[in-house]
Amino acid sequence: MGAQFTRARPAVGDLVVVVGDELRLGRLFADDGTEQPFLVRFTDALEPELAWFGTGAVQIFDPALEEHSAVMPLEQENCPICFTAFDEESHVITPCNHSFCRQCIEKALAACQTGDPTERPCPLCRQTVSLFALQLAHSGDRMHFLSDDLSPLDGSIFVLRSHGEVGFASFHFERDTAYISHSSERCTFAGLVLDNGSEPPRKKMFERTFWHEGSRTFHGELNWSPATWYGAERWRIVMQFSKDLMHVTTGVMKLRSHRHACLLDGIWKVDWGDKTEGELIRVQGGMWEQRGMRYWLNLTEPTRPCFVWRGLGVLQFCELENNPQLEDGRKLVWATDDPEYPSITWQRLRGPPDRYDRIVFYKLLGPNGFEYVRYQALTSEVHFRPGTPFGNCFVQNLRLGVESYHFEEMREDEVLRGYVSYENASDWPLMDNGAPVPYRVPFEKTSWDQASRSFAGEVDFVRHYSSTWQGRAQVVYKMVFDPCYLYIESGFMQSIKLDGSACMECVTLFGRDLLYVNADAGRFLRGKGQTFEEAMSALGLQPSHSLRQAFDAAG
Repeated sequence: MGAQFTRARPAVGDLVVVVGDELRLGRLFADDGTEQPFLVRFTDALEPELAWFGTGAVQIFDPALEEHSAVMPLEQENCPICFTAFDEESHVITPCNHSFCRQCIEKALAACQTGDPTERPCPLCRQTVSLFALQLAHSGDRMHFLSDDLSPLDGSIFVLRSHGEVGFASFHFERDTAYISHSSERCTFAGLVLDNGSEPPRKKMFERTFWHEGSRTFHGELNWSPATWYGAERWRIVMQFSKDLMHVTTGVMKLRSHRHACLLDGIWKVDWGDKTEGELIRVQGGMWEQRGMRYWLNLTEPTRPCFVWRGLGVLQFCELENNPQLEDGRKLVWATDDPEYPSITWQRLRGPPDRYDRIVFYKLLGPNGFEYVRYQALTSEVHFRPGTPFGNCFVQNLRLGVESYHFEEMREDEVLRGYVSYENASDWPLMDNGAPVPYRVPFEKTSWDQASRSFAGEVDFVRHYSSTWQGRAQVVYKMVFDPCYLYIESGFMQSIKLDGSACMECVTLFGRDLLYVNADAGRFLRGKGQTFEEAMSALGLQPSHSLRQAFDAAG
């Protein structure tokens, strides 16, 4: 049975999480140092305490209430949200042992728009609950397993937008399975190796896979043990997809690992003498938070641990015998050079397990992190969209994947996104560090002006691939399209050196030096069986070499 939560005043030895103004254990910190309020990140911040304290009651005390309140009975007959009586199909239980009807709790959790989708506080106890941790009351089964008849992702591949290559940390969905692929040779050049120096498996299957149709969210775990990667044995990945299932809108990667407890880890009661009441601190990994500040133990001398009392610069230390047995109830006396507090006593209330689970790396997915988009073969993604650059592709010499420009379909934010494709340019020069040319290089710092039909953007080789290409660190683009978006009418391409200076001899003009036409323009021009002159007249366009090239190629 999961932990129960009350607002009752705690007994001695209980874990205390104060959620009022006088925070003691109520504010914890993520691994990146950002403050994580208890009600927001309960699962990640307090999982170690739940492991230490087992399945008993965890007391939550709010000094603003100054009163006891009873635990809600676990046996319920009606949903506490809609008050509808439970039946066998609708009765769902959360990990905190609260019951809801499936429709209510599913709607509440799926509506979450945080970086970790489908997670939000339980409506009753405020413990963070994941949609994928819900269980059917009558069977105990988890909801939303990935399967043939549930997932619309079957047969799809999602690649990093910054690389665009299948096999470079790409996600694959096949029937009732999913996996991550590191089959590309570029993984070696990018230094993608496990912590022991070995290459990652070319194909690593996801475990514990779930799919929620309503929020279009996938959950899966990757287990690298006995090896570790970025210090973690297990990766938990949650991805929420766009309505058209073409890109990941939000999500998170949480890398978890087991850590051995340090000598003084555990829950301690701190006694300051007659000056103040005792307070509880939690030491984990030799670190704890107290009165809004973080402290680290110095264990260079195992028998004489010490730390600096921050803000006062006061050194505190205690003497320990060799191989001490710090059993529950044991007291430590810290000596200080502060005349107001000549000594401070710690009493151990609860020790840690031999190993505990913690997050060692946290990374967002989506536009603000690792951005994944659905991979489409070049031959299947070329369609002419008149009157807009969105969804169009422009090529030179009518060859896709040879420095062709691809503009993605419009999203909700109406930002013009795109990339340069080198997928069919394997015979082109290698990167200056010897790596193959990337499959797809994303446009960045883009701008679009509809009135002038002009696009501006740049690609950055050094930022994404840690190398220049033919001496170029970046390339800046300016493109102006014709009124029908059949070709690039004018503009330029400017190379930037590693020192940030412009390469003046490397300026190429569109419409003169480079002739780029819409990859699907020829079929459009010939659609009504017209001659070239008739098509130009019907479209109100002036005949040009690039349009003639596209028209002839379509024949």
